[in-house]
Amino acid sequence: MLRAQDPGAAQDAEAAREKLLKAQDELANIQANSESTRTAVDGVKTDVTTLQQSVTALQNENATLKQQLADLHAAFDQYKADQARERQQLISNVADMIAAGGGKAVKKKKSDAETPGPAPASSTEVHTSLTSTAPSLAPPPDPGSTDNPPPAPKKQHGFYYTVVKGDTIPNIAAAYRDAGVKVTSTQIRKANGLTPDSVLTPGQKIFIPKPGT
Repeated sequence: MLRAQDPGAAQDAEAAREKLLKAQDELANIQANSESTRTAVDGVKTDVTTLQQSVTALQNENATLKQQLADLHAAFDQYKADQARERQQLISNVADMIAAGGGKAVKKKKSDAETPGPAPASSTEVHTSLTSTAPSLAPPPDPGSTDNPPPAPKKQHGFYYTVVKGDTIPNIAAAYRDAGVKVTSTQIRKANGLTPDSVLTPGQKIFIPKPGT
């Protein structure tokens, strides 16, 4: 004979099965969430590593820029020191050259004034007839007229200076002013037929006019 089934036991078994199924679902969800969390943590670790590498690269770049800036400052300071030394040397050379001339004016011969020749090698003060190579704004004289003879070249006192490497017209003018000759860059260029774009070459001799003489 079959035993009669207890209805209360069947209900308990069904409830236990449902609890087991629910627990399995929750465990599956926990495992899925754990996997997602692990993936997210791995992504964060990768991001942190990338940021650390970026910070290291920026620190290295910053150190390089600081070194380059320090090198530029050192180069600029050296440039200023070289410029000051060259200026002082130029002033000293000009003063020595003026002193060597003894302040005496040397009068050139008339033939020398009419036919320009090479400048003397010294920087002795000279009294010369200087014919500028700059273009003249005055109209040319009439060859057939004898009423208006061409004016004689204006005589100027001054010095001959031999250009050395690194010299410029403003530096030379400043050196002569420091030595007591009040001359400007414009006056030097005008006396030698030079323009602001003219480039001086070592060994070139230029005339330094002495204004007021």
